[in-house]
Amino acid sequence: MKRLHLTFSERTEKGRHPASRLRKLGRVPSIIYGKSGSFPISIDDVEFRMLMRQKGDAAVTVELTNQSKSVLTIITEIQRNTITDHFMHVDFQEISEGEKLTTSVPIHVKGEAFGVKNEKAMLEIVRHRVSVRCLPRHLIEGIEVDVTDLHAGQNIHIKDLPIFEGVEYPGDGQGVVIACVGETAESEEKTAPGTEEKSAEK
Repeated sequence: MKRLHLTFSERTEKGRHPASRLRKLGRVPSIIYGKSGSFPISIDDVEFRMLMRQKGDAAVTVELTNQSKSVLTIITEIQRNTITDHFMHVDFQEISEGEKLTTSVPIHVKGEAFGVKNEKAMLEIVRHRVSVRCLPRHLIEGIEVDVTDLHAGQNIHIKDLPIFEGVEYPGDGQGVVIACVGETAESEEKTAPGTEEKSAEK
């Protein structure tokens, strides 16, 4: 599990204008949601940008600290300006070392599928992230999936994903994560029984 660190300042003013003033000062208005409620904070834009470079697409925990407290969190939402690429707002969810959390982790594909290499198939990543449930100390940064032996027409489901200590995959285990779509299957759909007759009737 990768744990990153970030300092924060508490803020008392809420609303659009105070938030705009903070951004002009190089701060990002943010909020921490927890069991006891939520409280607004601000974080340094440059520091957070550096943290995001460290994080990449990995699932990580973030320890937020100031002079008086430390809060273990995960990032749940990031708002950024699509034109300037500036961070506008960040949501953090407080978590506990002794309680399981549910979050998503990225899927990383390893290898070249047999179906793609030898059977004119196409590899389709159906889910780029999947949900996991675990204690913070068991949180994995991502899941590497080897597709080397995947043939045309075969799928990798959530239930087929690697097993990690203390990590559960909640929800439907039959959900498709990666599909090796064969040319034959596609052509059969296009020339399904009755297709030509229906076209002739029109």
